[in-house]
Parts: sequence; C-alpha cells; structure tokens
Amino acid sequence: MAASNIVKYGIVGVGMMGREHLINLHHLRTEGVAVVAIADPHVPSQKLALDLAQSFNWPIKVFSAHKELLDSLLCDVVVVSSPNMTHYQILMDIINHPKPHHVLVEKPLCTTVAHCKEVVNAARKRQDILVQVGLEYRYMPPVAKLIEIVKGGSLGQVKMVAIREHRFPFLVKVNNWNRFNINSGGTLVEKCCHFFDLMRLFAGANPVRVMASGAIDVNHKDEIYDGKVPDIIDNAYVIVEFDNGSRGMLDLCMFAEGTKNEQEISVVGDIGKYNH
Repeated sequence: MAASNIVKYGIVGVGMMGREHLINLHHLRTEGVAVVAIADPHVPSQKLALDLAQSFNWPIKVFSAHKELLDSLLCDVVVVSSPNMTHYQILMDIINHPKPHHVLVEKPLCTTVAHCKEVVNAARKRQDILVQVGLEYRYMPPVAKLIEIVKGGSLGQVKMVAIREHRFPFLVKVNNWNRFNINSGGTLVEKCCHFFDLMRLFAGANPVRVMASGAIDVNHKDEIYDGKVPDIIDNAYVIVEFDNGSRGMLDLCMFAEGTKNEQEISVVGDIGKYNH
C-alpha cells in the first residue's frame, strides 16, 4: 500500500490503555493504518510503548508532550488515552490546532460537565474533524448482540434496564491518579459511564432524573498519597429515569472479586426480556 494511503495515528498517553490501542491498531495495519508517534511524560510508559512498536517494526517518534506531537504534523488521527483530568486541555489543543486531526478520546470525555460542554461546542465549530469518545462496551460482541436484539424490536418498548457490576478494585495507575475524584471525575464517571451510555442506548431516550447512593466502605481506606486518603466510592446504587418513561438501574460493587459473573445486563420491554 502506498505511503500516501496510510492513515497515520498518534497516541497521547501510552499507559495500559494507550498500549492496548497500539496493539489494536497494529491488528488493522493491513487496512492502511500505522502508528507514527506517541506522547507521554512518563518515561517508563514511553519505553514499554516503544518496545511494542519495535516488535511490530513500526518506527515511531517519541514526544514528552502532546503539543510537540501535534506540532510535528506527523499524524492524521490522535488517540487520547491519558489520565482523565488531562483530557480537557489536550482535546481543546487538538481541536484548535491549525492542522486538522481526527480524535478518539478514551472515556470519559472530561471530568466535569462544564468542560464536556466546552469541548462539544468547540468540536461542532470545527467541521473538518471527527471527535469520538471511546465507549467500547457498545462494540463488545455480547453487548453488540444485545443491542441488535433490542433494536430489532423483539422486546417491544424498553421499560427497564438493570446492570450489575460486582468486581475487583480499581487497577493501579501511574502515580495512582485514579484514586481521587478530582482526577478521575469519580467512580461513577470513571468506571460507570459505559453503563449509563448503554442505558441511554437501550432506552432510546435522554435522562431527566438521577437518584444515587454510594459510599467508601472497603477499598483504598488504608492508602495514603501525598498525605491524602483516596476519596473514590467503592459501591453504589443508581437509578436513572428517562424522558420516555423508561428506567435504568446500576448495582456497583468494587470489592466483590469472587463474583462468578462480573457484569450482568437485563433489558425488559413491554413484550419481552433478555438477560446477558
């Protein structure tokens, strides 16, 4: 394939998720895809990503900051998989850059509603780029099948969506950034935005009311970082009501490592029900 036909990717943030994107893009190499640059201030993450790229025979440029990557003009598309609290500034810099770069940003879009609205408004003004949020649960084969069933109408009008996730605590991240609400947006944003996205998708409607109860009961209570104890919740119940009268419910527990089924989804319509 001619070099001019290659879609050139850059990855900002090459921790665990960034390296997963690198692997996935390598699987698409025969479709005309190449990763040509990465940016990350964390040298150990740089090294791990560079080792991966070398094993794929992909020569890549390594930058310590996203602005350097953008100004290099090497990339057509940028994948943002850096810590949540960095998304806003990185996205605004990409959207406002003179060279158009399409963007795939890992969930969540941003950590505050105000920043999300600002990014969305800026992206809408930029007609020459696509900005997409990586809510990959939609594309997991079992969930994709469930979406197909719901959209096929065999359940009728969706009335209730129940999602349970009983799992292990949060993974360790670089500098443990995910231990604090100010960095992650909170557990229900960092971990559960996938589920609220699916509820909205199944309901085919927008939320109008939310009721929630959560607490810090088990996880991270004995951890201290820079003199601060983590403040992220480790369990919650959430009910979401939608503008078409349907409801969604999330049952979350982050200290249930021994659970047989880590995630369960139930969708009930007026003529049928499906469990996954």
